[in-house]
Amino acid sequence: MTIPHLISGLAAGLNIGADFTTAISGAGLLSSPNPLGGSFDLDDLSQHNFPIEHDASMSRQDAALGNPQPFYNPNWQQYISFFAGKAQTDVPTAAKAKYARTQDSQKRNPEFVYGLREAVFSYGENALYLQTMGSDPLSGKAKVEYVRSLFEKEKLPFELGWRPSVLPITLPSLGAMVVELQASSPEPLPEGVKIVADSYKDVFIAVAGGSNILGNLTAGISEALGL
Repeated sequence: MTIPHLISGLAAGLNIGADFTTAISGAGLLSSPNPLGGSFDLDDLSQHNFPIEHDASMSRQDAALGNPQPFYNPNWQQYISFFAGKAQTDVPTAAKAKYARTQDSQKRNPEFVYGLREAVFSYGENALYLQTMGSDPLSGKAKVEYVRSLFEKEKLPFELGWRPSVLPITLPSLGAMVVELQASSPEPLPEGVKIVADSYKDVFIAVAGGSNILGNLTAGISEALGL
């Protein structure tokens, strides 16, 4: 996968902005055996705790407990059970479900790793599905059947009536929802730590090694986008 191909494909399929695609692709390139080669594959993203893989996933096992790559229904059922009886998702329920998964992994995984990076990425993953499966990147409302199709069938739910968001899904929209999710969550943050709207973007840049390295990895695309 290359950044230009991903920018084009994710914009066409999910209306995801070039800024988010470039940020996550930069992390992907850094994990590649040849970071300056301009391409990476999904296996590169599966390295434990780098660049974006982490414990307490909604739908994958922790690496210490099993294979973290395939869909893992027990974890997913724990998460999605919080939406029982609901036709649509909402931010407060997603925040509670996410924290329940975190607590469960922490309890069962003797090698559990979960710091600020993992917390921000975890909130970001929740924001990403809420926005891509919803009709807009603001409300946090998506049909639960759409979300189930995305995770359980690993396909976009076109046959159920889903269509991409009319508004683009960007690092600012995702960052704002990360803040909203964290504010709705019972999950405590370490003393002195605060998640703000730029935290999601900043974590991607930090994982890549900083803006200059991200610019080199992306052949200047990130710089053109202000990252």
